[in-house]
Formats: sequence, C-alpha cells, structure tokens
Amino acid sequence: MQYKVEEIGARFSDKGVTALADRFTANANDGYKFHSVISVTKTGCLGIGVSGVTYLAVYIKE
Repeated sequence: MQYKVEEIGARFSDKGVTALADRFTANANDGYKFHSVISVTKTGCLGIGVSGVTYLAVYIKE
C-alpha cells in the first residue's frame, strides 16, 4: 500500500472548493483513493514565527 499526503490549507473560497475537488479528482485518476483529512499545527521556519492550523489530505493506493 502506498500513501500520499498533501497540504490542502484551512480556508477556502468558492473557487478554492472547486479547485480542491479538482485536486481530489486528479489524485483519483492517478489511482489514489481519498482516505482522510487531518488537522496539524504548522510552525514557522526553524520552529519560530507565526504558527497556524492547516489540513492534510491523506490518500492511499493499493
């Protein structure tokens, strides 16, 4: 089984939601199945600076 993880962000406009659906579709066309979304805290460079919450999409390919 192979995993693929990509950052999808945390805020979406209407166009952003459409673009996200297109990314999910492109990954599906490459043989990946959507598995889940996880929330992570992203830190600044070298662990300093502004941190924030972002989301990661997880896909699997069997």
